[in-house]
Amino acid sequence: MHLYVMRHGPAEERSPTGRDADRRLTSEGRDRVRRVSLELRRLRGGAPLPRLLSSPLARARETGEITAPICGAPEVELRDELSLDADLPLALVASLARGGADALLVGHQPSVEHLVRTLVDAPGRAATGMRLRGFVTALVVALEPEAAPHADGRWRIAQILDPHALG
Repeated sequence: MHLYVMRHGPAEERSPTGRDADRRLTSEGRDRVRRVSLELRRLRGGAPLPRLLSSPLARARETGEITAPICGAPEVELRDELSLDADLPLALVASLARGGADALLVGHQPSVEHLVRTLVDAPGRAATGMRLRGFVTALVVALEPEAAPHADGRWRIAQILDPHALG
């Protein structure tokens, strides 16, 4: 199983309503999300993504709506657990892991970075795999469960799709 954690694409500074939840992707943001989604599809060898779960906020929902058809996800599942002020969605991750199907979570900073660091770091040891230097907009971190006998639900970073490195 792979768990992909993505920060929404670049969004407008202010929405016409003035509400943060209504901020939409910019045109550059939509392009960046498309590029990253195409790279995610390539990374997966074209295999359809079984599940895509997103924060219901406009910029994350739009990110999911762009990514879903590119990556072959059947739908965008809106989940309050991925909203800005929600607690870390550890129960959601555990449920997805039990299901065994690959999934992409689309959320917000700092929650996405905190989630990845929590899943990867274990007390008394450094994170394994690649080094996460920050979570820019539209960045995707691919996680795999650790296979060690005492992994205790820990994950390792398998790949980082940095939109700045994609050109």
